[in-house]
Order: sequence, then structure tokens, then C-alpha cells
Amino acid sequence: MIEKLSKTNIIIPTIGSLILIFISIKAYNSSFTHDESYSYLRYVHISFMDIITHKNSYTNNHLLNSLLMKFSEQVFGTSEISLRLPNLILLVIYMSYSYLLFREANQVFTIGIFLLLCSNNALIDLFGLARGYGLSCGFMLMSLYHFIHSFYNEKVKNMLLFHLSGLLAILSSFTLLDFYISLLLIYNLITFVESKLITNGNYNFLRANKVNIIPLLAVIILLYNPVSRVISFNNLDFGGKLGFYNDTIKQLICYTFHCDDLSPLLFFITQIIFTGIVLVTFNMIIRLILQGNFTFFREQKGLIISNLLIIFISLELVFQHILFKTDYPILRFSIFLFPLFIVHFGFLLMYFSKNQFKKPINITLLSLGTISCISFIIKADFHSCAEWGYDMETKNMLIQLEEFHDKTEKETMDVTLGINWLFEPTINFYRQSKNLKWLREVDRNPISKTKDYYYIFKDQLSQLDSVNYQVIAEFKKVNTILIKNNKPN
Repeated sequence: MIEKLSKTNIIIPTIGSLILIFISIKAYNSSFTHDESYSYLRYVHISFMDIITHKNSYTNNHLLNSLLMKFSEQVFGTSEISLRLPNLILLVIYMSYSYLLFREANQVFTIGIFLLLCSNNALIDLFGLARGYGLSCGFMLMSLYHFIHSFYNEKVKNMLLFHLSGLLAILSSFTLLDFYISLLLIYNLITFVESKLITNGNYNFLRANKVNIIPLLAVIILLYNPVSRVISFNNLDFGGKLGFYNDTIKQLICYTFHCDDLSPLLFFITQIIFTGIVLVTFNMIIRLILQGNFTFFREQKGLIISNLLIIFISLELVFQHILFKTDYPILRFSIFLFPLFIVHFGFLLMYFSKNQFKKPINITLLSLGTISCISFIIKADFHSCAEWGYDMETKNMLIQLEEFHDKTEKETMDVTLGINWLFEPTINFYRQSKNLKWLREVDRNPISKTKDYYYIFKDQLSQLDSVNYQVIAEFKKVNTILIKNNKPN
């Protein structure tokens, strides 16, 4: 046992450190992105109370992220790495709980599941950005871990940590409200089953939830105003309008595996696999409980909870769409489902590996983890960030524009820059953070022919057909171009 733990305690921290070094370098080097810049410009410099009460209730304002950006800027200054530091810290928490959830398994199993949880490019990318998605996933795994362990030891302590980390996850991304509500329902369902089928006692709702009353009231008080404002003033347009499978599941698969689309056959196969793993496990759980296998019920709380969690969240998303016309979450909005499914898959394999098939399961899991790790390395990119790849050259563009301006017309102030609207927040972020006083604030207005410079996609050059321009720089990775207008109209 000591030998196993010592090896695991070397391999896992080494892998985790390499992942953290990679994403830290990326957070330091890569250009700020559209949504990060929008949050910085709109929310970071308003008051603490205005942030926490969600006064500006646009869903771009991930409350905890805005607060942590504000604090980090005050302590470490305005730079990409300082504003992204909170998410990097949460990556450490995410990886720590990825290990803790499965540390009781054998060494090969623990390493394999750790690789699956921590080597997905789409997910890890979000920990290198000043947004709430990485924060929410880190706090989510923390919350899930303490919820599961509250059924085994230190109930009060673990439930308090569950509520605290659940609250922080929601403040990071409101989509995690479904996660928190689902676990509260699961808590009462498990407590009910324990009282009725195991101890043959009477279930009392208030007695069962006395550990939840005070922290839940605190959570409700803290969330009431911001959540009510989100519901009242936002459309919750997460992008999916077709259905849970056609939007959330299909897009999540494409997002996490970097494919543009799924063929009908491949989509059908993934539907069968996803649904099969969840529903077959659910059927097994019900059958074992009805057979009176209470050893399974006591020992496999992780499997039971993770299975019910996926089912409950899925049902909540469907009901919300039907009742409130909210969109099904897609892409980054649904990324939290990926680690939840891997955790469930891990608990399922861990159950079977304790009873039978230990060697083939270990080999399979380590192989899947290795494949995921190889894919991570192949697709690793120090510049392009998640869904905002178009901004990867915005920082470099401004560096070249500043050099050109200083070299050719350093005394000229009030310089105008025409842009595609996608670049507006990031250009204004760097204009403010780097104190480019000579550059006028850019806007999202249609491109006019009277600007001094332009930073646009190459296919927009036709809009400047009568402009005599000079090319300053081309950026082939994003197909953009920086030009100077030699004869303003």
C-alpha cells in the first residue's frame, strides 16, 4: 500500500505540474480574448457590491471571476497572467480533487482516470482564461467530493464544504445551479432510502436536513438577488434550441474532441454509448437495492450519486427548456458535464474492478488516458484560446501598430482604428491597460472609409475598395490584416 501510494504521489503531481506549467505559459503569452476583455472593461472597476448583487446583470458577468479579477489586479497589476491567476489556482484545486475522488483505487486506475479528467484541451484551456468556467469546474469537483464523503465521515464538515464550494461554483457560472439543486435532491433521496430500507425507520425531512438548513439559507440569501436579476433581465440564450441530445450532447462531444460535426451514424453511436452507460448503471443500482444488497448501497455512494447527478441535471435542462423556454447549454456552457461524466464512468469502472475484470479495466482505462494525453499534446496551442481563436493575434497586432505609429508618426494623437466588431473589447482592453493614449477607443460601428488604420479579416477588404492603403502586417493564423489608410476620405 505504501509503495503504491508513493508511486502515485510522484506520477500524479508530475503530470499535474506539467499541465499547470503549460497552461500558465499559455495564460502569460496568449492574447486576452473577447469575453475576458468585456468583463474587465465592464465589471472589474465597479464596486464590490455592484458586482456581487449583479447590478449589471448581463450573463457575461461571472460574479466570482469579476471579483477575483478585481482583487488580483489590485495586488499584482494589470497583465494577462495576473487577471487569469484565479483560474490557474482553481486548476490546482480541480486536479487535486480529480485525484482525491479516486485515490482509493489501484495505482494504474487512479493515473488513468486522472489523465482522462485533466488532459482535455477544451476543458484545460478554460483554466487559462479570466472567465468563470474554469472556476466553476474546480469548485464543482470540490463540492462533489465533499458531498460524497459526507455519507462516510465528518458529515457536518463535509456538508459545509459542499455548500460553500457549491455556492462558489454557482457564483462562477450560474449553470452550476442545476448541479447544486440536483445534489440537494439526491441527498434527500439517499437519506430516504437509508431510513426506509436499511434502518427501517421513519423518514423525517426536517431532521434529515438539519445539517443543510443554515448553509442553504445562506446560499439562498446570497444568490437570490443575482439569480433573480439574471432570470428577469436575460434571455439565457445558451445557443441550443433543438433538443438535449442534438444540442447539449452533440455539441459537447464536438467541443471536447475538436470535431466540426458528427455524422448521423457517429452521433447515433455516441447517443447509444452515453445513454447506455447512464441508464444501464441506473438499472443496476435499482436492481441491487431492490434485491437487498445494502452493502453495495453503503459502499458505492460515488457511483450512485454520480449516476443520479447526470440523470437529474439532464432532466432539469429538459424541463427548464419546456417550462421557461431557456436554451439548452452548448459548448463552453455545457463543459461542466464532461468531468461529471468522466467521474461517473470512473466510479462505474472502479466498482467492476473491485469485483472482477480488474486487469482489463486497468489496461483499458490507462490506454484511454494515454490516448487523451497524446491528443492533448498534439493539439496543445500556446496562442489560440477555446472559442476565441480569432483574438489570438489581437495583442500582436497592437504591438505592431504601436511600433509603426512610433516609427512613422509618433507625434500624431487621436488615431482612429476601424475594426471588425469581434475585436472591439480586446483592443480597448489593451488600449486601456497599456495606456495607448494616442489611439482613440474603437467601437462596433460598421466599417467606414475614414479611419486612419484598419484591423479586419481579409475578406472584408472589399468594403474598402476605394481606399488607398498600405499593408502593415498580415496574420495568417486568423486570416486578418492590419493596414494604414494613406488617403482618408
